[in-house]
Amino acid sequence: MKENKQQLYDINILFILFLFGVLSCLYIYHAQQLPQYETNFAVRQLTFFIIAFLIMLALLHFDFEYYLQMSWMLYGFGLLLLLTLAIAPESIAPPNNGAVRWFKLPVIGSFQPSELMKIFIILLLSSIIYKHNHTFHTRTFATDIRLILKMTAATAPPVLLFVLQPDMGMVMMTAAIFFSLLLVSGISYKIVSVLFGLPLTAFASFLTAFWRFPEIVEQLLFSRLSDYQVRRFYGWLKPLDYLDEGYQTAKSLLLIGSGSLLGSEVKGYLPEAHTDFIFAIIGNTHGFAGASFLISLYFIFLYLIMLIALRCHHSFGTLLCAGVIGMFSFQIFQNIGMTIGLLPVTGFTLPFISYGGSSLFASMAAVGIILSVKYHSRNFMFASKAL
Repeated sequence: MKENKQQLYDINILFILFLFGVLSCLYIYHAQQLPQYETNFAVRQLTFFIIAFLIMLALLHFDFEYYLQMSWMLYGFGLLLLLTLAIAPESIAPPNNGAVRWFKLPVIGSFQPSELMKIFIILLLSSIIYKHNHTFHTRTFATDIRLILKMTAATAPPVLLFVLQPDMGMVMMTAAIFFSLLLVSGISYKIVSVLFGLPLTAFASFLTAFWRFPEIVEQLLFSRLSDYQVRRFYGWLKPLDYLDEGYQTAKSLLLIGSGSLLGSEVKGYLPEAHTDFIFAIIGNTHGFAGASFLISLYFIFLYLIMLIALRCHHSFGTLLCAGVIGMFSFQIFQNIGMTIGLLPVTGFTLPFISYGGSSLFASMAAVGIILSVKYHSRNFMFASKAL
């Protein structure tokens, strides 16, 4: 009955974002002290944070229900950017290490459209689930399969364009968002168990076979792959034995290990130290204490988003929060995992910490949408999430 809006600015989230900004500039400054760098990336990152903060404030003031109405339009805009990237001349979209993932534009600089696309995918999948659940009030096996097919059809076009770039990291990111939203979509947990269990079982089986029965893996899997692909596997699982393919992982492990408890003055060459491997700089500069502090901040940050999801009385807002939590959780886990040799090396940045405008703008845009959910959620006495 009584309606009220939430506090406009979530002080806790804003304070954590401020800490992320300080830590980002600090560790990028430490990274650029390595001999391979001459550019002052820390000052650029500070500029990116200011612009990204303004983007977040702008999105915060839009009622999140507008995103429900605009989800297909934004999704189409994202696909258009990816298609343009695929056919653009090299002067606009130059290849980098055999992949075409960036626009290089005057004044603006480099821009990665896939960073925007992952936000649009969250909006669209949340919209699809929300509308499906309001159409089919009685859940059956047939309606659950229908929802999965709708979500699969929506994610297939961007995934295909990511594969063509190629950008397998974004394919993995899309899968993480897909499964995060599927988990809270209301479908049968029997179906969820199968969809989650099969890939996890296959992954665990591969790792077990690789270490215990290497000759079987060589015969059944590696014999069907190119030599380059096989060496990438070994570079991930045995980085110290395959120093060419596992060079970044090996150097990262050495830097983190030398950081000990409180940090070390020992430095060394590390490719992409200010972007993908910034966590290695954190572990080296302030040791286990610094790395633990950052991970704790991430846990608190994700917990605060989860609280917004639980307190939202509109299921679309809850779905948006779930998708953003899945996106950030996967990206954090993947980035830190690859720096410590737990996961294969991909092109993921560490959210809010790694250098880069595209990633930072997308991350802050996601936070702006989440704060919009918090501010524009209306609380009613006897309210439920059936809206």
